[in-house]
Amino acid sequence: MPVVSTAAVVLAAAQAVSFATKDGWTISAQYRPAAAGKATVVLAHGVASAGGEWGRLTESLAAKGIGTVAVDLRGHAGSRQGPPGSGDYTSFDAHAQWPSAAEDLRAAAAWLKKKGAPDSRIAFGGASIGANLASIVAAERTSAPFLLLLSPSENYRGVFLKTRAGLKTLAAASPADSYAYVAVRRLEAEKRATIVYAPGGHGVQMFEDAATYQRIVDWIAAASAPVKK
Repeated sequence: MPVVSTAAVVLAAAQAVSFATKDGWTISAQYRPAAAGKATVVLAHGVASAGGEWGRLTESLAAKGIGTVAVDLRGHAGSRQGPPGSGDYTSFDAHAQWPSAAEDLRAAAAWLKKKGAPDSRIAFGGASIGANLASIVAAERTSAPFLLLLSPSENYRGVFLKTRAGLKTLAAASPADSYAYVAVRRLEAEKRATIVYAPGGHGVQMFEDAATYQRIVDWIAAASAPVKK
């Protein structure tokens, strides 16, 4: 994988990329490459949103040399080209299609691997239903370095929250966001995650609190640090 200096990553704009899933969708994403040895985080948004909701975070992480792939999940924004008969996200509930969106994150990881990123440097994160999708893929990949969960729930539209022993995880929620708060409290009780409680908001809305945002950025930076041998 080519070496990219931190300074170069800061100056470079996000690249528009696309890749195919195994079940016939073409997924659009915004990509920022990682500096040598740093992780790249595959990021999934919430229902009716798009990868652009991660713009502020991807810029902050780029300044630290951390790469990102912020996907437009199937049926959203730039990812509306699917197999024959597929609709946009508004049809997913009726056909229980939300769990299959985990394929979008698997495809992003496969794309990164083709570019030379090792499995041990491909992390996952998400907001709302995107957090649950990210948890599924991170739990099944034993080499994933970390997982970021913003406002996860035990079950979003048939997408169940998954955990894996030993997976470095940060989970954040606000007390007013009841479903997410209950899920995060459980993770805290089971000692499965570092916990951040924001004063308000759901998903990336929690970034509006400066202290919450900085804690999350700092945690990702620490989790992304190259492993010392």
